[in-house]
Amino acid sequence: MRAVLFKKLLPITDTVIGDLAQSFFETVQCYALLWSLGIRHGDISVMNLMVDPESKKGVLVDFDLASVAHNDTVDPRPSNGNNLTGTVVFMALDLLDEKALQRKTPGLYRHDLESFCWVLLWICYCYDGGRCTLHYPFKNWIDATPQSCQGARFAVLNNLKQARAEPSQSYAGYAEILEGLIWYWVEYQNRRAMCFFEEPDEIQMLQSVLGLLPRSPKIEMQWAHTYTRISPTAK
Repeated sequence: MRAVLFKKLLPITDTVIGDLAQSFFETVQCYALLWSLGIRHGDISVMNLMVDPESKKGVLVDFDLASVAHNDTVDPRPSNGNNLTGTVVFMALDLLDEKALQRKTPGLYRHDLESFCWVLLWICYCYDGGRCTLHYPFKNWIDATPQSCQGARFAVLNNLKQARAEPSQSYAGYAEILEGLIWYWVEYQNRRAMCFFEEPDEIQMLQSVLGLLPRSPKIEMQWAHTYTRISPTAK
C-alpha cells in the first residue's frame, strides 16, 4: 500500500479581490505552459483552481482527465484532439452542441481559455466571502442538459445587463473587467457565425484575454517569461 500526501491548498474562491487576478493569471499561465508541452488538462472548473496559502500562488489541480499528445513529427500540442471532457457548466459553448457531443469537434486551446473566463465570471457573480449563492441567471446553468446549459450561458452573454446581475460584494471592483470579457466572447461568437471564419492564433487569443485582466508589474514579468516559453517565434 502506498500513501500519497499533498500540500494543503485553498479554493481560489477564498481569495480577496486584490489576490484573485494574480492567482487566476497564474493558473492560466500554468495551463498555457502545459499546453505548449502537449498536455491538455481536460477539466478547467472552479474546483480545480486552487491557491497555495503560503506563497499565494494559483495552482491548477486534478489531472484525472488530462491527455498527452503523442506526435513527435509535427507540433506536440494536441490541437486536433477530439476527446471532449470537462465540467458542463464551464465548457466552451461550441463544445455543447450536437456536433461536439458526437465528438466531431476538435479540442482547441481556446476552448479551455474560454472555460477559464466562465470560471472567473462564476466566481465573481456567485461567490461572496468564499460562499456560493446561486441566483438568476446563473442558477439556470446547474442540473441542465448540455444544450440547455449552452442556451442559458448564451443568454448571460447577451442579456447580463438586462438581468441586472452585479458581481458580489467581494468582487464588485471587477465589474468593468467582467464586462470586457463578456463582450470579447460575444464578438468572438459573432465572428464564428461568419462564413469565412478562421480560428485565431493561440498566442494572440491568450494575449487578448489576459490583456483584459488587471496587470500588475509582477503579472507583466510573469507573462513575458511565459511568452518566451510558449511562443513558437520565441523558441
